[in-house]
Amino acid sequence: MMILDWPETVIPNTLSWQLISNSKTFTSVFNGSSQTVRFPGSRWRCVLTFNILTDEKARLLESLIARLDGESGRVRLFDWARPGLMGMGSPYPKVSAANQLGRSLNTDGWQPNRRVLRQGDYLTVGNELKMATGDVVSNNAGMAIIPISPMLRYSPGLHDKIETEQPFGIFRQTGNDQGNFQRKPGIFTSTSLSFEEALF
Repeated sequence: MMILDWPETVIPNTLSWQLISNSKTFTSVFNGSSQTVRFPGSRWRCVLTFNILTDEKARLLESLIARLDGESGRVRLFDWARPGLMGMGSPYPKVSAANQLGRSLNTDGWQPNRRVLRQGDYLTVGNELKMATGDVVSNNAGMAIIPISPMLRYSPGLHDKIETEQPFGIFRQTGNDQGNFQRKPGIFTSTSLSFEEALF
């Protein structure tokens, strides 16, 4: 499946960004007690709002939505409000252990002895968008353990690159009725689009 890139010059005026949890609560029919279980599969959801797009930018966005063709298409998206971090790797951070799952990630290849991620920073590993849930400081060998959310859905490969400069996720539209573009003829176009992380 082809994964499209978002046009660089088309930036939303506002966006909402949230994590949809894949937790389930089970309630006993006998005594009413409940137990909550967390599963892999939590995903990011966003709503992007565009106001007064010029005709040139509207054409870029409309053609992207046409190429996505509803829920079937995939596009790389990121949180425009929180850009990535430059120059933290040496030359770039990577996965340092095989067979990792869960809510932390062992890594190396960082600049040594420095804070390489702040809580709330994004990173991409294996096309999955994660958030660092705590500050991350590398040791003198450039190794660091990153607390992440959502949890890993699959084990990344040893030495897989960790993207921190331009972190992204793979998203799909949340419905087949997206792309309602409101136009003022010859002037501006506005629309709102909803996406959800596509789980492979």
